Amino acid sequence: DTTPNTTDPANKDNTPADNNGEPTKVTLKVWGPSEDQAEGGWLIKMEEAFAEAHPELDITWENSVCSEGDAGGLVTADPSAAGDVYMFANDQLGTLVTAGAIARLGGDALKQVETDNSQTLVNTVTHTDGNVYGFPVTNNTWFMYYNKDVFTEEDVKDLDVMLTKGVVAFQWGTGWYSGTFFFANGGECFGPNGTDAAAGIQFGADNGGYEAAEKMYKLAANPNFKDDASGLGNAGLKDGSVHAYFSGSWDYGGEKGLKAALGDKLGAVQLPVVEIGGVKKQMMSFAGSKAVGVNPHTANPAAATQFAAFLASVESQKSRYEMRGVIPAATSLAEDEDIKSNMIAVAEINTMANTSVAQSSIPEMGNYWNPIGNFGGLCASGAINADNYKEQVDQMMEALNSTGL
Repeated sequence: DTTPNTTDPANKDNTPADNNGEPTKVTLKVWGPSEDQAEGGWLIKMEEAFAEAHPELDITWENSVCSEGDAGGLVTADPSAAGDVYMFANDQLGTLVTAGAIARLGGDALKQVETDNSQTLVNTVTHTDGNVYGFPVTNNTWFMYYNKDVFTEEDVKDLDVMLTKGVVAFQWGTGWYSGTFFFANGGECFGPNGTDAAAGIQFGADNGGYEAAEKMYKLAANPNFKDDASGLGNAGLKDGSVHAYFSGSWDYGGEKGLKAALGDKLGAVQLPVVEIGGVKKQMMSFAGSKAVGVNPHTANPAAATQFAAFLASVESQKSRYEMRGVIPAATSLAEDEDIKSNMIAVAEINTMANTSVAQSSIPEMGNYWNPIGNFGGLCASGAINADNYKEQVDQMMEALNSTGL
């Protein structure tokens, strides 16, 4: 492993030199979403606070826009020219590690990640080599929105009960959602932690796949369980034609958000249970994270690591929540009074803790999306039924675990 461990600020080799009491000049290139970089924005404020906390450094900041979703491509295009510190979505971790574009965490940095986050969150930034490579700053998952006039708090714990009382929409044709029934019934992606490539994707007969598929085609045939295609769930919850659907925090706020449309009628909770094979099973969503990474090619490893840790600190996450409404990853903030009173934050945090599995970030995960999305789409269209569902599961398993994909 040639990736330098650039991530322990206590490491003397990484500590800025003492220039006879003069601050050490460093330049830090920081890449992150545009929303954080407006004048007076969160990133700018955090840079000012960090500089104030580190008078031993004379920092020149060079900020560039790079969304978390684009980091895998942009950073790896030329790691030596990329940001010293950047934000990334955890599904790109394998790509970043393979390219030698992200530093593994050690010492105090690793301790911070392990102390501040749930094990599920730590798993999202852990590579197949067992090392941790990023500081999580926010969760990335989906939960359930519902209309409180139609469903009680007890109803929304059980999908089958809900379907006797109202209309629920679900994104059948998207692998990020439609794997939930397989996970609920014992399916796994690359082992229990999502890091064992050799274990493959196990949604077949031996892992409850037939029973999960049987439930899926029956749900798809239920007129109260609609296919959430082209935003039907969001629009339907607003106009009253849909009473619950599955999505994330991004659908909540703003002028076009659910809160403005439904007001106090809007509810949000972790995922319900569903009956599969005669037994109540817990629906599971993917748990991902958006995190801060350190570039191993940085000329200023200590300062870069210290700033990445600062950016992901509990205090910084709380500040970002206050400024932008971004729900924090740090588990201690679930007890924060402001955040506890936010229904969306509670739904997301509870989902991450109780009704999710870590989304694998290994390259083989690329095999997952199309076969699962296709299977869900075939259920929605009625093409999967009592006569062919086992055969369809077998074909899906072959596609999921084919290296040719």
